[in-house]
Amino acid sequence: MAAIFFCLTLMLRLWEHYSNNPTVTIIDTSNPIKDLQFPAITICNNNKVYGVHAHEIARKLLMNGFDIPMTNRLFSSLMKLIRPDKIEIDNATAAWALDTLGYTVEKLMLELMQPCNAMLVRCSWLGQIYNCDKIFKTVKSKEGFCCSFNYHYDLSKISNDSWLANITMANEPKQPDNSSEFLPGVNKILRAPGAGRDIGLSVALNIDAANYKSSIRPFIGANVMVHDPIDYPDVGAQSSSLVPGHVMTLVLSGTKVSSSQNIRNIPLNKRMCLFDGESPGEVKYSYQTCISECIQRNAYKPCGCLPFFYPDEHPDVRTCYLTDVDCILSRRSIVSELHLSNKDCNCLPQCNDESFNVVSESLGITNAEFNSELTHGLYVNNISFLSVYFGDGSYMEYRTETILGWDNLLASFGGIFGLCLGGSVISFVEFLYYLISEMLADRRKKREKLRDENLPPASRLFIPGPANKDFRTADKCLFYVRNEQFPRRTRRSTFNFKNDGVRPVRE
Repeated sequence: MAAIFFCLTLMLRLWEHYSNNPTVTIIDTSNPIKDLQFPAITICNNNKVYGVHAHEIARKLLMNGFDIPMTNRLFSSLMKLIRPDKIEIDNATAAWALDTLGYTVEKLMLELMQPCNAMLVRCSWLGQIYNCDKIFKTVKSKEGFCCSFNYHYDLSKISNDSWLANITMANEPKQPDNSSEFLPGVNKILRAPGAGRDIGLSVALNIDAANYKSSIRPFIGANVMVHDPIDYPDVGAQSSSLVPGHVMTLVLSGTKVSSSQNIRNIPLNKRMCLFDGESPGEVKYSYQTCISECIQRNAYKPCGCLPFFYPDEHPDVRTCYLTDVDCILSRRSIVSELHLSNKDCNCLPQCNDESFNVVSESLGITNAEFNSELTHGLYVNNISFLSVYFGDGSYMEYRTETILGWDNLLASFGGIFGLCLGGSVISFVEFLYYLISEMLADRRKKREKLRDENLPPASRLFIPGPANKDFRTADKCLFYVRNEQFPRRTRRSTFNFKNDGVRPVRE
């Protein structure tokens, strides 16, 4: 009994440890960087009202009763749609301007942005020059409309994200479709073949300070966001500021979290992560996108609108305008709370995820008699240069696996059982063998007992012979047997019964 008690105690302790800590994380630092995807690079000009386009919009407003001060206040207030603050124009005038133009908020902000083909002067991937219009796309981000490279956010959705399908820029010419031409980052997520300054993305930008009309920051520059290619550029994106006349390098280091398929068998409340396809309506699950959508639901629902820069996945919800800024300001504390605590979001981390750490360096451009294919022919004093690349040839991987599989758990239980009770698989086989043998033997004994109970008494079987008969002189034993019907026996009887009356039988 003591051995059994000790055995059960050890087994219960092992099961409790397995239930509370079902996974183990292994750190691997020897993975080549070519196995890690290259991040998406999203570049956003701080200026949200491009002067060239603002003049055209102002001309339309002036023709419909606006004056120059009113248009200037309108343009300076539009950046408050991204960074909510007190606006400089009354709600009635703001609504009148939008109705006069006949634009949606989204179309107005898109036409007022600096076009990607005006901001991106020259682009290079792995040292080869590409047309920036072909490898960068206009996207939405938490900073409004921006230009992004290697951006594949719509891969995380089943339905195609077509919010920009019917919107084109007048000064952004369409490029001829050439399916045989390789365009990095357009059709699939890129992977850098190695590390180093020349093995990555390089871009020359014209931030165009002369056409600043409404900036979301108190300086002239662009914000560069590094994020996962399938994530909407919001939560989790790492940002760096690039100013005119500077060279900025972003040195990347990658980290990967991967989980074995055995983790899927562990209950969700134990593993606390989601695989792709486990979230309803999504092929690829993204934790950052889940948090962003949660902020949309909780922070802007009381205002009855959503900001224009969120992905257009809510066609029945009104887009926020200047008339909603006061309501958004009152909800700012809730947005901060959601960022800090993920309250009411019910978002779990990804079981398989890739993240990036960024180390930035920015230096002013000087006349160093430098010339390259990227800088050739450019007036460098007005141009900014950006380089993004991996600094190390390997990345760190955190691989999550089950601490014990069913076979390991069975072997552990078997070891405890053998230690305490001396048992093994053979012991179970012997136990079953003897159990079955005893059951069969017991059944046989019950049959024999039942048969013996049905035999007649000996007084009815044997008839006494003559008392004066000397059996010692007889050649054989002589018995007198009564004619009697007996139940059928399984064994052979030692008697030879006849049905013709009482007669002697010699044995």
